[in-house]
Amino acid sequence: MNTNTTEHIEVVAVSKSPPTQSWSILTFLKSNMLLVVFAALVIIGATTSEYFLTPLNMANLLRSMVVPGILALGMTFVLLVARIDLSVAALMIFAPIVGVAIMDVTGDIFGFRVLVRGNSYAGSAVALIAIALITGPVIGFITGIGVVYGRITSFIMTLAMMQALRGLNYVLTNGHAYYLQVPGFTWIGKLQIFGVPFSFVIFTAICVLAMLVLRYTIVGRRLMAIGGDEKAALLAGINVKFWVIFTFVISGFCAGLAGILFTSRLQSVDAPLALGFELTAIAFAVVGGVSLSGGRGSPYRTFLGALVISTMLNVFNMWGLNTWYQNIATGGIVILVVMIDRFTRERQRNTLQSAV
Repeated sequence: MNTNTTEHIEVVAVSKSPPTQSWSILTFLKSNMLLVVFAALVIIGATTSEYFLTPLNMANLLRSMVVPGILALGMTFVLLVARIDLSVAALMIFAPIVGVAIMDVTGDIFGFRVLVRGNSYAGSAVALIAIALITGPVIGFITGIGVVYGRITSFIMTLAMMQALRGLNYVLTNGHAYYLQVPGFTWIGKLQIFGVPFSFVIFTAICVLAMLVLRYTIVGRRLMAIGGDEKAALLAGINVKFWVIFTFVISGFCAGLAGILFTSRLQSVDAPLALGFELTAIAFAVVGGVSLSGGRGSPYRTFLGALVISTMLNVFNMWGLNTWYQNIATGGIVILVVMIDRFTRERQRNTLQSAV
């Protein structure tokens, strides 16, 4: 009798092992779905194009995700507090333009020429980079002040800022491009480390730094609390106004940095550049799992979103698919992800209400 019972228990234990393993596999796949999608895209690209896995195309793939990816990292901070920043692409171009304009005025004051041979910049690369990196956070700070103390919704405030910056870009350049062919500046866009673009190394380093800040410092806890329930955060004594402004400053810094990397590779800057980059940045963040409602997301997920969309667009390029259809596909994916996010939020809210 005891033997039969023991055998029965062993049979039951063995029969229940596979479901547990399958559940763990499903859990892993669910939590790492973007990695699965990325692997699928790589397989599709490798099997449909002989050029997909070439070193040149891999370098182009990594380089293509850098600029909108850095914008998306800044956007992640803003989205975490349930705001949005539509001015990042215009600011990305505005920052280096301001750098050239300030250096040009400084040259006139102190008697040296900065613009030579038809708008070619011949000034200090270090000064240009420093001014651009300062301009980004300053504009972000102004935007944050408008949102917090002007009580203007972030959508309207950043939309107005985007239009204003676009206009200023034309005013400062007088409708002509600046050519930034200074060796101390252009190397940033050209340098590769073991076949990996230097700009991608910077992007990865910024992403890791953002992950550490949000995960292991008080910054992450404050931003998550504000995005999760702003009224509760206020009652808990959190300085909501300060942290909201802080996120726009971070977004501005990322825009300034993206502008340096973008223009150093192009070796020029012009007012009409980077149209639509703000929407690509939002797509990277949203596809990565950053909620438009705030309180959920991470730089790591944004990085994965950038990797997946960039790989998808690269595969489309390998197929010779027109840019129009690529934009349609990207827009459709963003709409689908937002719908899923909204459905998930509502289901979680209903579950909590029923539990209460």
